[in-house]
Amino acid sequence: MNSSSGSSGSSNGNSSGGSSGSSSGNPSTASGSSSGSSGGDGTEAGGDDAGPTTDDGGVSSCAANNKYPQPMNQFVPLGVTPGAALVKGQSDTIPSDGGITTPAGWDFHSGGLCRDGSPAGFFVHYSAASSDKLYIYLEGGGACDSATFCSHNPGNIQTVFSGGAPTQGQTIPGSLLFSSTGQVPYTATPASGLTAAYSPGIFDFTNAANPFKDWNAVYVPYCTGDVHFGTKDDVDIPTDGITAGLPHQHFVGQLNFKSYIARIVPTFPNMSQVLLTGASAGGFAAGLNYGMVQDSFGKTPVVVIDDSGPPFSAQYLTPCLQKQWRDLWGFDDALPSDCAECKNADGSGLTDVVYYWLHKYKNAKVGIVSSMQDEVIRLFFSQQLNSCASSNATSLTLGQALCGGYTCDMYTAGLNDLKTAFGCTNRLATYFIGGMNTMYMNPSYHQHIFRDEFYNAITNDGSMTMAKWASDFISGKVDNVGP
Repeated sequence: MNSSSGSSGSSNGNSSGGSSGSSSGNPSTASGSSSGSSGGDGTEAGGDDAGPTTDDGGVSSCAANNKYPQPMNQFVPLGVTPGAALVKGQSDTIPSDGGITTPAGWDFHSGGLCRDGSPAGFFVHYSAASSDKLYIYLEGGGACDSATFCSHNPGNIQTVFSGGAPTQGQTIPGSLLFSSTGQVPYTATPASGLTAAYSPGIFDFTNAANPFKDWNAVYVPYCTGDVHFGTKDDVDIPTDGITAGLPHQHFVGQLNFKSYIARIVPTFPNMSQVLLTGASAGGFAAGLNYGMVQDSFGKTPVVVIDDSGPPFSAQYLTPCLQKQWRDLWGFDDALPSDCAECKNADGSGLTDVVYYWLHKYKNAKVGIVSSMQDEVIRLFFSQQLNSCASSNATSLTLGQALCGGYTCDMYTAGLNDLKTAFGCTNRLATYFIGGMNTMYMNPSYHQHIFRDEFYNAITNDGSMTMAKWASDFISGKVDNVGP
């Protein structure tokens, strides 16, 4: 076990302005003109123009900093055109027939489409302390890339995995059954009888140990099945021989998110810091959408905490599976048009957008939370086995038994490869959970930041709580904790 830390650079800087983004309405209209933020000439958002120097503890010789170099004045702007600001206390009715209500302290705003064609939307919480900080959380919930995987992915915001914050999506069995309680922000549960009180991690605005207790917050439900990054509408999913096909799916997650950002930016115009975060599919989404969010917020620095959605290299996330996702969900149109390394002929390059962000945003930082043998992500990654021979979730789940299929060792190696590749940048923080702590012997559990374990020291050596790690991260300190 080890724990190391280092401080990152200044979090101030200027940002590229951007294209895209209708402020409301049909998400397919979210494209167009410059947002007018500074730095649209490619001098980069959220960071200094100066490159690394030689007196930097070796950062300038870090391979990740020198891979895929690109002149700083050639980056395309990615920001959305600002729309109308939201009005505090003004809330739309959640579209459902089940009487789902907005939790106290949150407003709901409709907009965009779910993959089944029903209305989507997002929730906003305004800080009681009038904070100048904001976090944006992207919900997870599987993915829709085959008929059987789609059958375990919410197709609308009324549907959510059962179990609530304590067990929702924590394991493969916890990702099978749906509840009709709706996708709404997590809330603290008071003690009742023999049931202890439960704290939903970063959503607990009453917990003094929560580094985000006084922050403004946005919660984005997940109903598009495309890790919030799709741009492809009206797609037919064929049968896989077991589950019936699904016609007319709307994989418009990034188009939705752009339209939300167009409303969020003018609603929170004077922020000193923004955190873009999410779990599982939402964790992948936070990393993939980073440039669009940073450019849209201009000079306000944006950092990422990715819970259980690690951007593995092509060795551990093979080109055939990357190609399936980019073709099915329209990822190429969501990626920066000038990121040549993101779009290789064999389908690889999807996660190479990380190198692009490193070059464009000199002060970008990312924190990754993961268990070392995450069973849910291993299941999705198992589709790449045998040259992507199967995408049937049922048969692949059976193959995952006893760390088979996409093995536990493969996943651990992928995490270590990620840390090796980017650790020398001093901009990657990690909180890795090995399952050897007697308080948390679960090396394969999935998603963590919205559970009460956020406040526990669950690394093998029990050296640091996740909340303390997150507090250090948003303060500029990069901790690498865990195996």
